[in-house]
Amino acid sequence: MEENQEKVILHLDLDCFFVSVERVLNPELKGKPVIVSGNPEGRGVVSSASYEARRFGVKSAMPIQRARRLCPEAVVLPVRMGFYADYSEKVFVLLRDFSPLLEEASIDEAYLDLTGSERLFGPAKSAAEQIRNRIQQALGLPASIGIGSNKMIAKIASQLAKPLGIVEVKAGTEQEFLSELLISAIPGVGGKSEERLNLLGAKKIKHLVRLGPELLERHFGKMGRELYDRARGIADAEVISEAELPKSIGKEVTFEQDLYDFAQIEQWLYLLAFKLGIRLRAKGLFAKRLTLKFRSPDFTTWTRTSGLEFATSQDQELMDAALKLLGREKAKAQSLRLLGISASDLGLTRQAGLFGEEDRQKRERLMKALDHAREQFGFDAIYPARLKSLMEQIGSEEEDDGKKPEEGK
Repeated sequence: MEENQEKVILHLDLDCFFVSVERVLNPELKGKPVIVSGNPEGRGVVSSASYEARRFGVKSAMPIQRARRLCPEAVVLPVRMGFYADYSEKVFVLLRDFSPLLEEASIDEAYLDLTGSERLFGPAKSAAEQIRNRIQQALGLPASIGIGSNKMIAKIASQLAKPLGIVEVKAGTEQEFLSELLISAIPGVGGKSEERLNLLGAKKIKHLVRLGPELLERHFGKMGRELYDRARGIADAEVISEAELPKSIGKEVTFEQDLYDFAQIEQWLYLLAFKLGIRLRAKGLFAKRLTLKFRSPDFTTWTRTSGLEFATSQDQELMDAALKLLGREKAKAQSLRLLGISASDLGLTRQAGLFGEEDRQKRERLMKALDHAREQFGFDAIYPARLKSLMEQIGSEEEDDGKKPEEGK
């Protein structure tokens, strides 16, 4: 790749993915309003809806009973995650024919870095057409593609390309492209943030630019500067392929005085696992293995590791697994000089479960919202009640464990 060459990033979004797979499996569903829900007969929500159903007002995450009332003619099907995961992997395999720099953002989304590939596939829009056509012809799945100089622009463009379209944003035109869009188009802006920005007079992205970085920083802290940059189309997140992932990510603490209270050791591990979850989510990673590191007052050091049932970045799952590992070492870990936790076998996606997927996604959305609040108001603004006594003991300077945490490479 030539030095300083403009990035060419594609964001591919499979249209109505669950519904589209169901139509591949049963072509008689084509042209009909179709809804996929985790609990079609109960109190589930809409996981995916065809455009025919959306015309009646049906939306993702809507209670299924309300969706049935809005569109009584809809064919309502249960989630069949095994089939969707299979087709998702087939799409990602096809995408790797175009670039090894593939980031699987979710079961139905991916980023592809095509920088420097013009000689192989032609201009970016031509490459996008080839990709979309191959997915349609080989798998029968419709896809929309956005093209931009960074991941944020590409993702926004793909949303505007739906359904089955391609939108390209040329380098240098990012701010013009964003100008008339509502502020909610910017990833990370929603709910309370949108309300607060509306009160400042910002309804469209161009209004954010006019507010300026100083005023946004005054109201949103360090996130204000990031909002300002995003409003101008500036984002520097790289496409991360599986091959470039870190081998592990960890947190550890060396105690100023050796710790002899096992209940306090449990508290510290709970905190470390909690912070590990925050770090994994910040990097968009999921872990399938957890390792604890121990060092006794006589400097004896040992580790214990365990695989996780599911790849996760969820606080409670990491905490439960960590405490279970610690419990096995209770006889040996009654006194410690150092305690550490690390996550490994990392990936950018997790395998969707056959059961409880809706609840899992709700928890993930909640944790992202809490992480965002911590970014704005500080780590010690929101934490589990179980950590109250420890947080009061160590104070807010514990932002980085109060010690020197280490991150695995």
